[in-house]
Amino acid sequence: MRQKRVPADQSAGKYSLLSLAVPILIEQVLRSLMGTVNTSILGHYSTNAVSSVGVANQIMNITTVLFNIATAGAVVLLNQTLGSGERRRAGHIAMNALSISVLLGAAVSLILAFGANMFMGWVGLGDDLRTDAAVYLRIVGSCAVVSSVSAMCSGVFRSYGRAKLPMVVVLFNNLINFAGTYTVVYRPIELPLYGVRGVAIVRVLSEGFGMIVLLLMLFLFKFGFAWRDMFRLRLVFLKKIAGVGMMSGVEGISYTLGQVVTTSFITALGAMAISTKTYVQNIDFYAYVMGQSIGNATQIISGHLIGAGKSDEAFRVVNRNWRYVAICNVTFGTLMYLFSPWVMRIFTTDPEIIAHSRVLFLIDIAIHAGRSFNHTHNAGLRSAGYVFVPMLVAMFSIWLCNVGLGYVFSTTLGLGVAGLWLGQMTDEWVRGITTMTLWQKKFWQKKRLIDS
Repeated sequence: MRQKRVPADQSAGKYSLLSLAVPILIEQVLRSLMGTVNTSILGHYSTNAVSSVGVANQIMNITTVLFNIATAGAVVLLNQTLGSGERRRAGHIAMNALSISVLLGAAVSLILAFGANMFMGWVGLGDDLRTDAAVYLRIVGSCAVVSSVSAMCSGVFRSYGRAKLPMVVVLFNNLINFAGTYTVVYRPIELPLYGVRGVAIVRVLSEGFGMIVLLLMLFLFKFGFAWRDMFRLRLVFLKKIAGVGMMSGVEGISYTLGQVVTTSFITALGAMAISTKTYVQNIDFYAYVMGQSIGNATQIISGHLIGAGKSDEAFRVVNRNWRYVAICNVTFGTLMYLFSPWVMRIFTTDPEIIAHSRVLFLIDIAIHAGRSFNHTHNAGLRSAGYVFVPMLVAMFSIWLCNVGLGYVFSTTLGLGVAGLWLGQMTDEWVRGITTMTLWQKKFWQKKRLIDS
């Protein structure tokens, strides 16, 4: 028998935008900072090491997207269920989702542990880069289950309005990662860890610490969880989590795979081109992370409202928050371009890399403007469970514009890395305008996951 509902208004709409967006922002910055710190420190150690780790991390990004599939499906279902007031049912969903994250993470860990060298060969790395890249991927990838469980825990905490908790955990992850990476490279004290291998081990240790703390906090906080529900898998929950997650995840998978493919377009240009791409991608994240955080918070709020039957209010929230995202993306993108010569010198003193990066940062302003629609309107569609049509749009746009035009601009027209950025700009605007139109037409109002 279904548990008695609490009044919907006790759940829906009780979270403010700032109470969710600010902790999400800090958490995402801190998560990205781990990779940025590693790139910065390794940049003073070896350009080849930066290129190797950068390419290996693109493979890891694919696994992150896979884990986000389960998290995305669980979060959409959780938000609507909590919005309707069914907290006991929501707890069962959360535990089933955690079981999925363990199984998926374990499978990915085995694949990467045994296939690291093969994956690096597929990307087309030369022998001077492949060895370090394979070592890094093998170590970090074999512990991918840690990232899978951590991502799910973080998603659960956000849905319950406790976004500050994973933020604090990631802060400690960063402290451990920075201290360890600095020690491995600069040797203020002697450790039996060296080079790329040592940096990979430090990252695994820091993320493992975070996972353990997140699991302990889930156990301590009274969210109505019954841990036995991890082993009481319900097909109806699994189908909805997988269905929404898979269709939401196709966009992320396509985008991340596209990034790996586009990297192969420039491998023939050498370590300088790959390093430029790696540096700019690491830095550029900070230009749009504020907008992305507002979008993530918007998805949680609109999901609760839709679950409570307040679709019109959710419609207004998404449209209003898009303006905030657009202002943030364009403002920070412009500032990043203006200060890019000084920012880049944190990572490298190579004048050629700095000069090429400035062109990419200029194109990024237009990319971020188009991305603002995806950060809000696409998030709104996802919160309603309306994911099939956006999935088709994403697949078409990413492979035709991002990858297809990226190849034409970078290789056929000889624009190099800048050509990849022009393809990405076209893709963001095509997807952005389309998802905005779908949201405004309100087709999503016919979709509500918790009706059955």
